[in-house]
Order: sequence, then C-alpha cells, then structure tokens
Amino acid sequence: MADDIVDYLLKEFRESVPEVSEETLTAIEEKARVEWGGDEAYVAKKKIKMSQKQKAVTEYIGGKPIKDIKKNTGVGRATLYRHLKKA
Repeated sequence: MADDIVDYLLKEFRESVPEVSEETLTAIEEKARVEWGGDEAYVAKKKIKMSQKQKAVTEYIGGKPIKDIKKNTGVGRATLYRHLKKA
C-alpha cells in the first residue's frame, strides 16, 4: 500500500500521461494537499456475496488456478482459503 496516496497517484499519472507538464502536476498536488491534507482516506472493501465464494470453491475443487478464480469471481486467494477452512 502506498504511504502517501497523493504521491502514488501522481507517480501513476506521470507514467500514464507523460505529456503533462510538471507545473500542472505540481498544481494538482498542491490543490489535493490543501483540500485533503492530513485527512485519512477510507476505501471500503467490496463485499463478496456467498454465491461468489461458493463458485470460487467449486472452481478451486475443479482444479482452476487461483489467478483465474480471482478473475472470474472476484474472490481473492486469502478469502478463498479462509472460506475453505470454514467449510
């Protein structure tokens, strides 16, 4: 996880849109820090439905790789293993 979300986003933006000037990026950073400086951001996790978990378990038992299961169901490795452990 990024220590500073503003730095992370600006870095990603620089790499994705190299034609944007440093002046513009600096202005964006200053505005963001004035607006949200010091505030902790909360990003809620997406709730995973039981049907998604069940589908993931079925795919796992069927021999699908974890990477494909996550792509198909949205259920990550840790959640899948946690759900398997409970069963």
